[in-house]
Amino acid sequence: MNTFAVSKVQLDDAGRITAVLWGRVNTDQNAWASPEEVVPVATAVHALLAGDQVFALFPSVHGHLPDRRFAVADYDGARSTIVLEGPVAYEREIHDMDRMA
Repeated sequence: MNTFAVSKVQLDDAGRITAVLWGRVNTDQNAWASPEEVVPVATAVHALLAGDQVFALFPSVHGHLPDRRFAVADYDGARSTIVLEGPVAYEREIHDMDRMA
């Protein structure tokens, strides 16, 4: 199982994630295990379905901090995207993450 961290998201007009800036994380050293890259949201969906963990990194005064995990969600009957697990959390929602231009 791999662990990935998402530092930025790209959103469509409806606020759904369409792409992410992410990288594989070495959880023993709390460091990047691979360089970050931009991938379509389908890549993150496939990683989650394969059993990998994907965490959101939120900006803070100390850099980016991991906080919430992503899960797969379906929309429009046949499309999949990722959403944050759990109840709504103050300053820890998709719109609080850094965005890609």
